Amino acid sequence: MKPREILYEKLRHLVVEDPREARRLFHQLLDSGGPALDQFLGSISSPSDGRLRQLVANAPRNHRDRERLIPHLIAWQESETDEFTQRAISHTLDALDVRSNAQTALALEVARLTTSIGREMAQRERLNRELEIAQEVQAHLFPQYLPPVAALDYCGQCRPAREIGGDYYDFLELPEGRLGIAIGDVSGKGIGAALLMASLEASLRAQAAVRHELVDLIKQVSRLVCEASSTNRYATLFYAEYDPRSLQLSYVNAGHNPPIVLRHSATACEVMRLETGGPVVGLLRHSYQQGGFLLRTGDQIVLFTDGISESMNVHDEEWGENRLIECVKNCRGLSAHETIARILAATDAFSAGASQHDDMTLVVLRVLV
Repeated sequence: MKPREILYEKLRHLVVEDPREARRLFHQLLDSGGPALDQFLGSISSPSDGRLRQLVANAPRNHRDRERLIPHLIAWQESETDEFTQRAISHTLDALDVRSNAQTALALEVARLTTSIGREMAQRERLNRELEIAQEVQAHLFPQYLPPVAALDYCGQCRPAREIGGDYYDFLELPEGRLGIAIGDVSGKGIGAALLMASLEASLRAQAAVRHELVDLIKQVSRLVCEASSTNRYATLFYAEYDPRSLQLSYVNAGHNPPIVLRHSATACEVMRLETGGPVVGLLRHSYQQGGFLLRTGDQIVLFTDGISESMNVHDEEWGENRLIECVKNCRGLSAHETIARILAATDAFSAGASQHDDMTLVVLRVLV
């Protein structure tokens, strides 16, 4: 163990078994001063160290000792729960004539401010660590594996505006080589949105495993999200199932930005939207309609959240869906991964340094030959 740890363990036992020896040993440390004293005093902050804090509070022999211990005594006084230790601390601090000693009064104020700043910094560090953990957990909620699908190139990406976000996308491996495709946008931001996003994912995956009718599936997902969230929380959701044998894409659009289908010919590019469905999930019980779309070789399908289309520049101008469509047209022949990279690069170039105000999520599919 380090010398500081050895001293801590020795005093921790002596203060119970031989208080006089503990007091003598601490006086030696107090007389030596320096970093060793501050390190020791800074280490006895847990509730189990009450006896050690009481030893320190009773240790001052003179005004100099009291002034040396002021910052630590003040820090402990505001959080101490042991009655006897609290009394010992108060008695030592009361012995300082702060009314007549301006220097001591200044030292007390500095100590109070230092303690307050220290608590604030410690709290921020804890919150930052908790956000880092939440970010790591949420990152693993997004697909870690892309089920292989015959003649289909696809991928997705989410870029949160904050440490954690409320956008959602997922790929589900279904029987007979089919693929489930989901994208959603939860209302609000931060921890609340992230929790609802996790609930949405869990509900959709659970229902997709047992239900085959998409309308019934989305209706049940909406009910589950409604029961798991407050009345003002909801989510837009687009869910589709793709059958590579027939090239059929069956879907329900629950209030989400209609995905774009681009179909190229020798002379033109036809743009179609997948709009059929119903309202957002999680607010009220609604009925939904199922849409169907027969894909062809070479079709590009782009699913996106409004963080993409509503990306803004420094002049508060939106990028817009028209620019998105033109960008995708220029991605003909590129892989799904390259297409996503090209779209994000285009939005970044448009925003030209403006801060990202919303989560940005994309899913791109290409029907191969």
